[in-house]
Amino acid sequence: MINNIIENKKIEIFLQPIISIKDKKIFAYEALTRAYDDNGELISPLYLFDQARKERLSCKLDEYVRELALEKFSSYYHENHEVLLFLNFEASIVDNEMYESFIPIVYKHNIPTSNIVIEIKEDRIKNTQALQKFITKYKSRGFIIAIDDFGTGYSSFDRLEFIKPDIVKVDRSIIYNIHNNFINSEILTAISNMCHKIGTIVLAEGVEHSSEVLSCMKKDIDIFQGYWFAKPLKSIDTLQQDAIFKSINMLGNTYKTITKEEISKKKLLLEKSKMLSAKILDILETYDIHNLEEIDEVFLENDKLEAIYLMNYDDGIQVGKTFIHAAERYLYNPTKEGHNHSLRDYYFITKDSSRGDYLGNRYISKASGNMCRTYSSKIELGEYSYIVCLDILD
Repeated sequence: MINNIIENKKIEIFLQPIISIKDKKIFAYEALTRAYDDNGELISPLYLFDQARKERLSCKLDEYVRELALEKFSSYYHENHEVLLFLNFEASIVDNEMYESFIPIVYKHNIPTSNIVIEIKEDRIKNTQALQKFITKYKSRGFIIAIDDFGTGYSSFDRLEFIKPDIVKVDRSIIYNIHNNFINSEILTAISNMCHKIGTIVLAEGVEHSSEVLSCMKKDIDIFQGYWFAKPLKSIDTLQQDAIFKSINMLGNTYKTITKEEISKKKLLLEKSKMLSAKILDILETYDIHNLEEIDEVFLENDKLEAIYLMNYDDGIQVGKTFIHAAERYLYNPTKEGHNHSLRDYYFITKDSSRGDYLGNRYISKASGNMCRTYSSKIELGEYSYIVCLDILD
């Protein structure tokens, strides 16, 4: 089957653009294999490469499709010397160290190795020693290394230590509907933060909706690939490029608008929180800290206010109970008098702040399990200093 497909030239290479929105450009293309049977019907790539393994023709197929990919990419490279080509390497090729023929093919097409991104699915490579040898060899020749489908299967964070990839492609299963999936959103935040700290670019795979792209942009995701921008294409002409740049500009403008709105919203929330803090200070000056009769009225007037608690300014120890306006939930309990808040950002940042207040990021409240922000502000009661905290639903 494989010999027949190759000899009859029934394989085509499609290219899918990879986009950098903030740089407003096509960052790269990924080469994707499309094979056809005798009736012209599309053969699944998974089936194609699996069949090649069964026929012990993986190397022959691999070499053939890479040659086609480089031939197709060559014209795009010569138009733009900055654009990159992403090429997948089958796990079996790496495991069995059958990849020597690739480098001469690259040199043959006069494409710098620094323009070639080698994608590996590290979770499918069983031979760690072979993987290390492969990485060392290709990095030393100037190739860029990317980990594909990160976050699925047996993807290992500890393998990042010795692979030291240039690019991590986050799998579609994490990106899908991420704007409505808090868990995956937090996973992506962690991946993004970690990768940026080790100098690795993050690519979001399989984006199909603008909301997914915008959510990823908020997490400083660098580059994108998916149907929202373009499907894999036989060729990318001027008309298709114009459509891609139109999408880039639209998303860029939307991102700027959303970012400005969020900054304005946070400023407004900060001002409202300051006013609320002043009102609570008035109550504290009138009543005993442990018996605040007027607190219920504050909750009734502010439906987004969930909890109020006070701590000593010097050591972060809570004074009095937490006043909370939320339904009780299993595992979640408000803090009590004597609780130590000294390692909480809303304590030590407020204490060190020249402004004397702080509005934190969104988080899950341990008092209620709801999403909230904490506003904290230094207050003076007589000769003593305190920090009052307001948990505000977000």
